[in-house]
Amino acid sequence: MLPRQQFVSKLINEVISTISKTNKAKSTTIQSKVYTFIQRSVTDTYPSDILCFPHQEVAINAIHPTWLISLNPYYYGSKASSVLSILIVKDRMPIHGWVYDNLSSNLFHAEKGCGAYLNGKRIFRNELMSLREAEIRIHSSFLRKSQPQNPAYQRVRKTELPTALEICAVAEGNADIFLSINQTPYEFAAASLIAKEAGVEVMTLEGEELSWGKSSSVWCGMV
Repeated sequence: MLPRQQFVSKLINEVISTISKTNKAKSTTIQSKVYTFIQRSVTDTYPSDILCFPHQEVAINAIHPTWLISLNPYYYGSKASSVLSILIVKDRMPIHGWVYDNLSSNLFHAEKGCGAYLNGKRIFRNELMSLREAEIRIHSSFLRKSQPQNPAYQRVRKTELPTALEICAVAEGNADIFLSINQTPYEFAAASLIAKEAGVEVMTLEGEELSWGKSSSVWCGMV
């Protein structure tokens, strides 16, 4: 039996192939095909593992390894794409996280205690940014996309990407702060492990530890 890390690497390649073959289909059709493929592949290889998808409650108290899996469609400009997030939890502790962006072909991966990687290259942030200089991304319906022509306002922007990619942008160094009032674990759990392993602080807006198993506010940053 393959270690799960090696298995997921092969699984993601198959998912990429599935998406490319059905890229003209509706997003719900692509999601259904990908979820069906992942469920069949994982259960055939690891029959005791628990799989959780966005339409299900998270099996937070499961005694077997638990997978949180989501494929979120999104538009960037006029381009349709999707982001795949996979988190594996063992003994109620996140141990592996993957985020794959179909638009950029970027693959983020982290293993607890072993660091975070982008396309196989280690990423780590150890510099703290001044709040005055920080690039801030806010997931909000009331924030204007176009801010006043003032440098301070220009650094505060409404998010344009799914939560997983916004968190990974902080881990990579393309932004310094991301915050949102309410997100599901399917949106942030895998990416938050990647961010933590990249040296980024991740918590709720109240300053509490972020739970991988329930919806909450999200704050991550380097300030």
